[in-house]
Amino acid sequence: MKVMNKLSFTAVAAVVATLGMLQAASADTRKETRLEITPGGTVNIVNNYGSVTLRGGSGRQVLVAYTLHSDKVEVDESTTSDKLRAEIRTHVLSDPKPTVEETRVEYEVTVPAGVAVNVSTATAPIVAEGLSGDLTLSSDTGQITVRSVARVHVHVRGVTAPVSLTSVSNGHVEITSSGGEVQLVDVWGPKVWVGTTSGNISYRGDCSGGGDYNLTTHSGVIEVTLPETASFDVSARSVSGSVQNDFPLKDKPHSFYPSKAGSSFSGTSNSGSSSVELQSFSGRIRVKKQPSAAATPK
Repeated sequence: MKVMNKLSFTAVAAVVATLGMLQAASADTRKETRLEITPGGTVNIVNNYGSVTLRGGSGRQVLVAYTLHSDKVEVDESTTSDKLRAEIRTHVLSDPKPTVEETRVEYEVTVPAGVAVNVSTATAPIVAEGLSGDLTLSSDTGQITVRSVARVHVHVRGVTAPVSLTSVSNGHVEITSSGGEVQLVDVWGPKVWVGTTSGNISYRGDCSGGGDYNLTTHSGVIEVTLPETASFDVSARSVSGSVQNDFPLKDKPHSFYPSKAGSSFSGTSNSGSSSVELQSFSGRIRVKKQPSAAATPK
């Protein structure tokens, strides 16, 4: 009899668990909406605890698809009468305060060409791909990823959020971070500026476009990888860290600070079309050559 009771209890527990999973799954609600936007307009998105994915689209409407995980939150949507600004915001309904999981909402937003986007999250990741309007992205701890954008301003703010930019061409880039790692791959334009407190910064590209490239960190590592054909004028200094350079540099007639073996260097590679400034207080700085195609092992 005790064995039967034990089996019955186990069976009931399994059924309850299954019902709980089904109930949780059924609580997920996916919705879609379209917002009219004028060319040159701006979309503002605030979503603290859910991911935001942005993709470029056509037409004159912002397509917003989102998934709710409970009935304790809702999504507020609005546009101004002139259609120059659209607002999308996650709004908490429940009191007492719901859990983070209950307030989580995932957004997938398709944005017409030439429309700017501002996104703010707390812990959620942000992905922006294939857009052609200016981007302002902010997250305290969520990963921020930007891919395949051209001729736009990209402004990124993070606290400990990792930041990754890939294939940003002819862009005006500004990144501010307290402790998150910043990775730039094939990023070039008239201005590329990165400032962190303790985060590492890596750049892999050619610093083309005749732009100003300024990478600064207090205690993080800066690593810049360039092809042998890169044309740049460089100044690098670490106050108490080490510096290393793999390029033969021609001396500059004037420099911000005198070169000091092991802690600073400056000079010009090829015609020096772009300006590169690297600064760290206690972190290591290295400028190294990309391996040539012939030298890369297959």
